[in-house]
Amino acid sequence: MDDARYFEDNKLVVFKRTQNYYARIHLAPRQYIWRSLKTTDEKQAERAARKLFYTFEQRAEQGLAVTSKSFSAVIDDYVRFRKKDHAQGRTSAAMLRQIERVVKFWKQYCGKKAIELIDDKVMREFIPWRRDYYSKLKVLPKNAKLNPTDKTLQWEMMMGKTIIKWAHEQGLRGNKPPITATFTPKKKRVRPAFELAEYRKLWRCMNKRIKDARDERIKRSRELLRHYVLLLANCGMRVGEANNLRIRDVMSFTDDKGRKNYRFIVRGKTGERDVILRAAAAMHIDKLLEKR
Repeated sequence: MDDARYFEDNKLVVFKRTQNYYARIHLAPRQYIWRSLKTTDEKQAERAARKLFYTFEQRAEQGLAVTSKSFSAVIDDYVRFRKKDHAQGRTSAAMLRQIERVVKFWKQYCGKKAIELIDDKVMREFIPWRRDYYSKLKVLPKNAKLNPTDKTLQWEMMMGKTIIKWAHEQGLRGNKPPITATFTPKKKRVRPAFELAEYRKLWRCMNKRIKDARDERIKRSRELLRHYVLLLANCGMRVGEANNLRIRDVMSFTDDKGRKNYRFIVRGKTGERDVILRAAAAMHIDKLLEKR
């Protein structure tokens, strides 16, 4: 290199190519980076090169990658990762749709920020930003609510934290502290339970609808609904878990009292788990499996 000048124990080299000055920085054995200093002035080039060198040195001390990634780019990587999981059967289609819906808000809120700059303060300020998001639009998108519920905000905050945790595991945040900011709903919505009389009324109604079906196709559909309700009511399975249930996930066993029963291997938002049916409902599962 012609007219090269060496600094910082020869780790930094400033040299001229054509008209502009360039810098070569030695980061580690066999690891170099080159950057244009975008100036023809020697003194300005030296100052810019030293600033660049100290920036990379500081990033190395913090355990960060040489080049920073924006939060938006990290989100794109995470979505691709979850799509791959979906193709392999580990992420449901419903969950993937929710992820793709929520990440749009995070991209607009702080997508241009470097991933290592996302801290607790940024996370906490997402909530007021999100509450005001639709109020600034003249026309609401289809199915959008002007005022999101606390439960929605909690889920979206959790999604943002999940992406940042994933980025940390990929080494994109160096030794930055983990995110601790949380959002707790002030109003907790508890789903009301069926009273016994209400459940009996529902059961009679389903049986009557099966008898009143005008053709075999509708009858089969209504029978399937009855089995669906029966299963959910007698084992505490989530709707998403029931939708993904397969014959291979149904295991027969005999309990401590000698009664035949069933164990279901389900996969949902909490991962894989076992669900045990109430023994009194086992005969209904027998009938369903015989038909299948």
